[in-house]
Amino acid sequence: MRTRVLCLGNELVRDDGAGIRVGRILLRLPLPPEVQVELAPHLGFDLLDAVASAERIVLVDAMSTGRPPGTCVTLDGRALERHAAGASLSHTLGIAELMELAHRLAPERPPASLVFVGIEGAAFSDYGRELSPAVEAAIPEAVDAVLRILGASEEIRAMAKELRLPAAAASGERAGGRWRV
Repeated sequence: MRTRVLCLGNELVRDDGAGIRVGRILLRLPLPPEVQVELAPHLGFDLLDAVASAERIVLVDAMSTGRPPGTCVTLDGRALERHAAGASLSHTLGIAELMELAHRLAPERPPASLVFVGIEGAAFSDYGRELSPAVEAAIPEAVDAVLRILGASEEIRAMAKELRLPAAAASGERAGGRWRV
């Protein structure tokens, strides 16, 4: 099954960078070739190709739903549709709208299955690369949630726990002329 893991967010708006931080950890793991992890700072029409070319989509993003900061949730199927109806999380195009549009553009293809892994944020109006402490603490849980969805081995899940990135490296800060990841 071709799976695309789309890690969303804006690393310059504190907790909105949570999805990207999860993605940077996933990119360092030996995942199977049928799994493609992408850092996607925008959820918009450019993601239609990603949705259309996969059998399964895993979206990872920060969210603001009123839960305690750092709460990690996994939603799929109808639960995701109910949660995302009319909401765009922190982006311009809502998840439900994106999936509906992808299906309308390619009605002959069965729609991709969709799973959402979200971390409740607290700091969405502050600029900066540091995540709030509760969101930072939830990153390993979100990484593990994605790995469980992918059916990753215990060995890979253990490797992920060792890959906690310091904030500068996690944000892709330049060091010595090269990007650190």
